Amino acid sequence: MKNLFKVSFKVISVLIIVFLVISILVATLVDINHYKDEISQFVETETGLKLEIHGDMKLSIISGVKFNVQDVSISNDKTLIADIRSLQLGVSLRSLYEGGPKITSVVLDVKKLNLASDKKGKYSFLPLLDSNLDRKHSDKKPSENINNSANEDFTLNHLSLNDVHLSIDQFTYQDKQLSQSFTLNDVSAFLSILPIIDHHELVIDDPRILVAYTYSGKLNVGKALINKYQITDLSLNFKDKLGAFVTEDLAFHFIQEGANHALPPLIMDAKGKLMLTISYHIPEGAKEPLWTQPELIKVDRFDFDLRSLKLSNAQFQAETKNAHLIFEEMAIFEAQKYVLNNLMIKSLSFNSNEVELNLENKNKYRLEKVLLQLKNLPLIKKGNLIKPDSIDFLKKFAQNGSIQFSSDTIVHKEQGLKNIKFHLNGKGKRINLSALSFNILDSDVVGEGYISIENKIPQWDFKIQSKKLNLKPLKDLLNSDYQVEGYANIQNHLSGTLQDSDFIIASGRVNVKANNLRISGVDLDKLVDDFQNSQSVGLLDIGAVALLGPAAIAVTKGNDYRNLVTSLDNKGNSEVTQLNSDISYVDDIATMEDVAFATKNHRLAMQGKINMKDNTFVKFDVATIDKDGCPIYKEELKGSLESPTVKKANVLISGVMNPINSVISQATKSLKAKCDKPFYQGIVKAPTK
Repeated sequence: MKNLFKVSFKVISVLIIVFLVISILVATLVDINHYKDEISQFVETETGLKLEIHGDMKLSIISGVKFNVQDVSISNDKTLIADIRSLQLGVSLRSLYEGGPKITSVVLDVKKLNLASDKKGKYSFLPLLDSNLDRKHSDKKPSENINNSANEDFTLNHLSLNDVHLSIDQFTYQDKQLSQSFTLNDVSAFLSILPIIDHHELVIDDPRILVAYTYSGKLNVGKALINKYQITDLSLNFKDKLGAFVTEDLAFHFIQEGANHALPPLIMDAKGKLMLTISYHIPEGAKEPLWTQPELIKVDRFDFDLRSLKLSNAQFQAETKNAHLIFEEMAIFEAQKYVLNNLMIKSLSFNSNEVELNLENKNKYRLEKVLLQLKNLPLIKKGNLIKPDSIDFLKKFAQNGSIQFSSDTIVHKEQGLKNIKFHLNGKGKRINLSALSFNILDSDVVGEGYISIENKIPQWDFKIQSKKLNLKPLKDLLNSDYQVEGYANIQNHLSGTLQDSDFIIASGRVNVKANNLRISGVDLDKLVDDFQNSQSVGLLDIGAVALLGPAAIAVTKGNDYRNLVTSLDNKGNSEVTQLNSDISYVDDIATMEDVAFATKNHRLAMQGKINMKDNTFVKFDVATIDKDGCPIYKEELKGSLESPTVKKANVLISGVMNPINSVISQATKSLKAKCDKPFYQGIVKAPTK
């Protein structure tokens, strides 16, 4: 046996030596440049393309067969497809004798590469191949197309390129079927392996290249134009193992061009990592997957440093600096259907040193050191964005959703909130709001609450309080012409139902207490004096101005608040020595439990109820009161908030919703100085004067 092995080894060695000698003689004695025409004719016969070799060709067999060619052009019907500066191929010597050439290395340097497909999806650079495939597939029955591996389109069983190095000065591609095009400039790439033919089929343009092989690579692109998108300085290193695609180092600068010279909707400068999973299923009775229908395309992880990010549209502009964005498990294609029609963010984390937001109404906000974490957040259902206050959103989010937000500062018109935090957490059939807190001008505000969807109609409950709230920001918040200076104690607790995206108040209490407030821009004492002398203004309007927050909003419904102050046509300053606004809510009825304020000279109070559902007054009175709590002047209001009537004057007033027209044309007589039942017995004390 040993002798047989030795003899066999000697015979094989002699054959290899003889082959090498013959190969060296062929490589050194034969000038392959003489075969340019034959090579060009062969390419044209097989592909229908015109190949022109303008430079020299060289062949060597040292450490394998190596083929070099310079200055080559490929065209189709006088249309230039490729202008190649140089091409170097390395082929395994052994593979040539095994009947399957193995290309061990490829170095391709291209000046221009122009590819295109027509409206039928046929490639212009493979004219004969497309026509042959069309003819072969047309002879098949539909059932035979399930398994394409039985169709031997190529004589070779397998062909792949290994150790591929590619550089392209300019690469353009046009897809007329999809009306898409892109141009790449200054491209350099490396692939450890690039499959061309497998099981006698062309696979380089087949999705199987993404999931059936394991390879690694690099890509650098100086500039890319893809329809209306522009990408510059793109670089990435990646690995793909049977459909698990990972790039640990991906960097790019991205611009989405705006229409008609508008601002770019998106500008992004990013660097990070990306993980994708792609898989295909095998139909029943088939030997391989149906490559045109992926079973799953999923973003496993998106982890990027956003050195800059700008978003713009007609409603807002947003910009972040030095941000970091992470999201996980976002399926794009699942169960053979695109799932962006039903999109949920499994996990997203965003942090940024600075975020600037410009809204349509020219309001600008700046956020510093922002952290936003989302989990199981539903975004799209059946192709439509889900509204955050919709039942669909609440049901999905209540299962196990989470929103956690914090920011060191939110600045608007030089006023700022500090240390803002809140956490929304879904559990079972309940969404809890916890850890709500922020600081505004040295005022701490805290809150908590929940939304329950256990019943058919969602229930909600919310609390917010501050022992010392600075009222100075009210000027900007209400866009008012007057400035309030001072602090208030607020204790608010409301609950109700959510119906048709509207938060209905069912019960609760809103309480605001304050002392020694200074109001610049309006003289309340003068307004009361004017009313008592000429009734040129209404007591309700005066009360709405002074009773900051809940009471004012209750009687004006928050509309035209700025016009209310402007309509009073008054200047000067006021000092509110004491203010109390205590309002209870039961079944859409707001009751003025203790609503009053006092200045140096006057005291004004409100009594009665407001039907928040019908927007009507219910036995609602406003009066100036003396030291005993008896009314001095009083208005009794009935009817709707938009057009109430004053009972005693019997004059139609439109002053609550449109205060400019709130003028009482008839004088109101002073009531008796003494009364059997005081109008007001609350905590606001009478002026000392």
